[in-house]
Amino acid sequence: MGIRHLRTLLAIAEAGSFQAAAERLGLTHSAISMQMKAFEEELQSQLFDRSRRPPDLSPAGKRLLPKAREILALYESLSEAGSREEDLSGLLRLGAIPSATASFLPEALAQLGQHHPRLQIRLESGLSTELTRELLNGKLDCIIITQAQRLDETLKATVLRRERLVVVACNTEENQKVSQGEDGDIDLLNHLPFVRFNHLTGVGKVIEQNLRSRGASLREVMELDSLEAIQRMVAKGLGAAIIPESGIGSESNLLAIPFGKPVATRTVSLVEKYRGQRPDLTQALAQTLFAVLDTPELTTNGSIRYP
Repeated sequence: MGIRHLRTLLAIAEAGSFQAAAERLGLTHSAISMQMKAFEEELQSQLFDRSRRPPDLSPAGKRLLPKAREILALYESLSEAGSREEDLSGLLRLGAIPSATASFLPEALAQLGQHHPRLQIRLESGLSTELTRELLNGKLDCIIITQAQRLDETLKATVLRRERLVVVACNTEENQKVSQGEDGDIDLLNHLPFVRFNHLTGVGKVIEQNLRSRGASLREVMELDSLEAIQRMVAKGLGAAIIPESGIGSESNLLAIPFGKPVATRTVSLVEKYRGQRPDLTQALAQTLFAVLDTPELTTNGSIRYP
């Protein structure tokens, strides 16, 4: 068994067919096929169901994938194992939710690159659930997500920040008046159509739980997964939304008030496996993130207006 067999197996799994893998690796279809047949003979196991067109991974092949990724990661880290702490090198495969990539992450990656110029970062953006799945499957080394209440027992989380959620609406005199009551956040949501933040995201689930606990019944008109798009819709008077306060950009004419009693928050965490391949790299990333993040103390009352 050689490293090339493992690379070919992963290429087929990711590309979806022998032909697509051959194009990705710069080989012929017959070379790919011969490699996999030799690999199957060595393992004495059928890795592909060749009764299907194109051939699909068999149950045995699917079980082998996580181990193949782990072995390749170890192999690729051999030359990096002796790196000094102050001169880290290698590849860190990072996943992050969109709100992180649009706010604090660019600065953190820039600083990390300045301190460790030989370190390479491959970044993937996605939803918390998708990124967690890829972390468990070995496709990513660590992820920045809205932490769920429960994580898989093989994962550990480092809390980066806790962000309060706010109700945002167009900053009009009428909306200001509606929001000044004891339950101003719910009053404002009831007063306007609801622009929902994607309920499949981590923060979307936090929002849904809080709305349900307060018995809110809203007139939903949109569901978006872009904070920028939500703010644009809201600023044009098309409704009210609930978003993380840190996600508020430079959009003008926006009114924001804390959501929930006490104020609802989301927890943004750096998540990795307990037995990660490069804990030195994830630790360096965590330290840089802490240096970049400057989270204010959470308060439970008062409104915030963004002129």
